[in-house]
Parts: sequence; structure tokens; C-alpha cells
Amino acid sequence: MWAADPPVEPLSLEEVQAAALRAFPGLMSTEQRKQIAEGEFQTAEGGFDTVLKSQNRWSVAGIYENTQNDVVIEQPTALWGTTFFGGWRRGSGDYPVYEGKSQTAEDGEVRLGVNIPLWRNREIDSRRARLQQAELGKLIASHEYDQALLDVRRLASQRYWDWVMAGQRLRVAERLLQIAEQRDAGIRARAAAGDIADIEVLDNQRAILERRERRVAAQRLLEQSAIQLSLYWRDGDGNPQLPDRELLPADFPANEPALDIAPEQAMLAAQGQRPELKRLLAQKQQTETELALQENQRAPGVDFSVMGAKDLGYSSQKINRDELYLGLNVDIPLQQRVAGGRAQAAAANLQRLKWDRQLLEDRINNEIRDVLSAIQAARQRVQLSKQQWQAARQLEEGEQSRFDLGDSTLLFVNLREIAQGDAALMAAEAQANLFKAHADYQAALGAPIDPTQQGYGEQETSP
Repeated sequence: MWAADPPVEPLSLEEVQAAALRAFPGLMSTEQRKQIAEGEFQTAEGGFDTVLKSQNRWSVAGIYENTQNDVVIEQPTALWGTTFFGGWRRGSGDYPVYEGKSQTAEDGEVRLGVNIPLWRNREIDSRRARLQQAELGKLIASHEYDQALLDVRRLASQRYWDWVMAGQRLRVAERLLQIAEQRDAGIRARAAAGDIADIEVLDNQRAILERRERRVAAQRLLEQSAIQLSLYWRDGDGNPQLPDRELLPADFPANEPALDIAPEQAMLAAQGQRPELKRLLAQKQQTETELALQENQRAPGVDFSVMGAKDLGYSSQKINRDELYLGLNVDIPLQQRVAGGRAQAAAANLQRLKWDRQLLEDRINNEIRDVLSAIQAARQRVQLSKQQWQAARQLEEGEQSRFDLGDSTLLFVNLREIAQGDAALMAAEAQANLFKAHADYQAALGAPIDPTQQGYGEQETSP
């Protein structure tokens, strides 16, 4: 004998979330921002790259024929904006008296020196500012990715529960149609025997047509929700895959996720966990760095330099020299319009970020209050809709018994059946809203959703 095919396991929320986190294009796009931030950080580090410069000149015509070669290496550092430099130059040939210093010994002249800012560019300069801002840019990109992660998980959950709800709607429509079709033959027989009026046969035909239309609408809704869910449920190659009806769970989980946190604690946790607030903090620090830089650039530039030089090798003119130079360079911006304008813009940005943060904190608190209210209302709706469904089911069964005894008409039976179906849909919708509200709560809290800790229990019996 051939072995029976194993039963198909229903598609779970955990599978959908895992697929979305693995291959959702929007999430992958946001992840690239972290790579962009890494590249910008590397670019900022390039401000401290060692620089090699070379100048070469040959005088090939004129009174004085000579050759000059000059090679310089500069190394900027983050130590008070200090720059170290060293070089080698060689000058040979004939020089006029006023350019005698250009001539060196046979092996050239080596020099070493350091340039130290004493005022402007000492505490901060453009290189260090860009590096700090790029470092914060990596944090901002990471927070944006965390926010996208929360959004994808929330939307995947929303689409999953919509799909489950659409499956419940189709099951109710099919059940109502099946009831009307199964009793059609019995009603015809009773009408032929004169037990009921012929109009009852026509009424049942109308009910069959109406319920077929409901089934078509429910089937369309299920297909639509499956298409939307496929954006998040993807295969190993990252392509959307449509979930078949066979993958639908029998019903919603019997137990909702655990929720034992007070609203005040939830608000406090959200304020510390939401990626948007962390992103605003990093942007504030970036702007503070820019403001500090521009305030510094308004100061006079006073640089102190020390350089030593020594000639190497033989010189027929006894040029060998040991030299030590001290320098003080002063640079005073008189109008300061560039730095002043940028400082004004940075200060205004700080105030803007302050108000943005206050508004965002208020919105987060409101989101927490609203979603907790939604969860509480959904819980009550679940209980009330179940009671309503049970009452509607009892009324349906009682009306069917009266009809079998000839004490009622098919019109009342149809009304009771439709009322029972609507009550079943209301119960399913209340459950869907409850689980969707929990998905919203996890996103509002800012905590990553752990599917293994959702607290889902055994499934209930489907209405």
C-alpha cells in the first residue's frame, strides 16, 4: 500500500516574520545605508591620511642653470590638530646670490618639523569634526535599520492576521452555502408532498445564489490578502510566494501574547528603546559638533611651528648647515561671515531637533496609550462577540427545529443563519484585531519581536 501524504503544516507567523527579515527588499535597502555610513566614515578617516608631495624644477636656459628637487611628507593628527612633516630637498647647479639658500650639499637636505595650532583648530578642526559626525552617522544608519526592522515585523504580522481573517470569512461563507444546498432536496420533497408552500423552494434558491455571491467575495478577499502577505513571505531566493489555502491555520491562537506591564512602565520603556529617539539624539550630537566647529572657526588662527634642517654629503662650497626655525603664523578673519552663518544655522538646527524630540516623545506616549486601549477593547470585543455567536447559533438551531416542525418559514431560518454567520465573522474579526493590536504594541514599545516568546497557545475551535 502507498503511504499517505503527511498533513500540511499551517503557515505560522514566525515563518512569515523570518522570511521578511531575511529577504524583504525594503529592509535590505535600509541595510545598505549602514554600508553607506561606513563608506562616509572611511572618507572622514581619509582626512588624516599621510600626504606625499613632490616638486621638481629644472632651469635649462638662462644665466643660471640649476636643478631643484623637493619631496615632503605630511601627517595630520587628531592630537590638538597637530601636523608633523618631514622632507628632503636637493638643489644643484648655479644660483644667484639672493637664492643661495636653494643650493644644498651633494646628498641634499633633510628636514623635520611640527605645526601646532594654538587657538583656531586646536580643540576641534574640520578633520576631527567630520570624523565625529561620520561616527555618529553610523549610529544613525543603525537606528534607521532598527526602525525598519520594527516596521517590517509589524506589517508582516498585520498582513498575516488579515490573511487568517480572510480564511475564516471564506469558511463561514462556505458553511452557509453548504447548509442551503444540502437542504434544497429536502425542501423540494416537502413542497411536492404539500407539507410546505412552493414559495419556500424559490426562497431557498435565492438563498443559494446569495451565498454563492458571498463565497465569491470571500474568495476574492482571501486571494487579495494572500497577495499582500506574499510581499513578506519569501522563498530562499527572495521571491514572493503565494500561500495556498491549505496553509491556513484552523483558527486564531487560543491565548494572546502575555501583557503584564503598566502603561507608565511601557511609556518609559518606549522612550528608552524607540530607534527614532536614538536617531534624533545622534543627529543632535552631530549638530553640536558642527556648532562647536563653526564657533572655533571664528577665532583667530595662531599656529606655532618648529622645523630643523640638516645638509648631508660633500659640498665644494661648504654649504653644510644645521638649522632650527621657529615660526608663529597669525590668521585673523575680519568679517567671519562664513563661520558666523554656519554657526547660526547649526544653532537653529539644535532648536529644531529639540522640538522634534518633544513632539516625538508625545507621539510615542500617545501611541502606547492608544494601543493599550485598543488591546483592552479588543479583549472585550472577543468575549462579547463569542457570547453573541453562541446565542446566534442557539437561535439558528431553534429556528431550524421549528421549521422542521412546520412552525416557522424558511425566511426566518435564513435570517437566523445569516445572523449566526455574521456573529461568527465578528468573533473572528475581534480576534484578528486583538493580535494586530499586540503587533502594534511591540512596534510602539520599540522592543524587537521574538516569535518564540509570543505566548500563543492551542488553537480554538473555528466558528
